Parts: sequence; structure tokens; C-alpha cells
Amino acid sequence: MNKVFNKFLFVITILAFCALSSKAEILRDEFIDETLGSVELTKPVSYDKYNYESFEGIPIKLKINEKITTKKDGIYDGQMLNFTVRTNVKYKNQIIIKQGTPVKAQVSTYLTKGMNGIPGTIIVDNFQIDGIDSSKIKGFYIKKGLNLSLLVFPIKWALTPIPGVGSLTNFILGGNATLSDKDTVIIYYYPLWGKIEKL
Repeated sequence: MNKVFNKFLFVITILAFCALSSKAEILRDEFIDETLGSVELTKPVSYDKYNYESFEGIPIKLKINEKITTKKDGIYDGQMLNFTVRTNVKYKNQIIIKQGTPVKAQVSTYLTKGMNGIPGTIIVDNFQIDGIDSSKIKGFYIKKGLNLSLLVFPIKWALTPIPGVGSLTNFILGGNATLSDKDTVIIYYYPLWGKIEKL
């Protein structure tokens, strides 16, 4: 008898909740109505006709033409860099990018070496190759200097109980990041990206 009463009470509660929620009044926010009332709403751009699902990426191996390093003051965010393709890039047994083709890229971020063994870092992005759609190129490159932080921080924490001694590790600097022609930078070309599909 008790179970039947509990089920009956549960059903009544659900029905009452549904009845009350259907009669609930929609609350309006005056601030939003005033500020966004004059904004024209447009339908977002649809990219349904394009295929970005392909995982078929072709590696492009590059080398930088001129060495850069965080040791010098000459490096800056947004700096344009010149690379060269190391080897021929083939797709379906055809050469699509020849060895020696020039490639442009950009320093998106750089960090100088820091205290506690933090290394210098160079991040290169926005690769551009003549004759290749840049929306089909994916990849960025990160070069770091010598990272001593994994060694320094445990020593720092161990010495911290002794007043003033733990802070001595602040003077241990990480290594500078250097990107030279000895480094192989690899980015990927996705030939099927952006291909318009038949409707």
C-alpha cells in the first residue's frame, strides 16, 4: 500500500510541476532589451559545403635561412622569417612542392630565458608557401633552450625552510633558444581540406 501511495504522489508531483511550468511567465531583462534591441541579427556563415575532416596530412620539411636566437635583441613578435623546403613534397606520386621552394613564416611569440632555469622559447606560426592555399597548411614550431627548472625547483623547495637560501636559485638561468638550419621544422599540408562537396 505504501509503494502505491508513493508512486501516486510522484505522478501528481510531476503533473503539477508540468502544469505550473507551462504557465510560467517569461522574464524580460530590460538592460539586454535596451542594449541589444538595435543589433541586427544575421544568420552565421555555414561551412557545410567544405570538408575539414580529412586526416591525410603530408609532411613538409623546412629549414630556416637565417639563424635566430633569443640571446640577441633583434628578435621580436611578428618578425617575418624565411625558410626553404628541404626535400620534394609528393602527393599521389606527383611533386607538389619542389625542394628549395621559399617559405615565409612569422614569430608568433618569443620568451627570453628566465630565473629558476626557465628556458628561452621561440614559437613560429603562419607558414605561407606560394601556390599552396594557406588554409590547407597546419602546424607551428616551438624551439626551447635548455630547461633547468626541473632541477632548480626541487632544490629551491628543499632550501626554502632556511631563511633567504631558497631565493638563491633565482640566479640560475635557463638556456637561450636558437633556431638554425640544423633544425628540421615540420608542418603539414592537407590537400582535401576546403574541397567543395557535391550537394
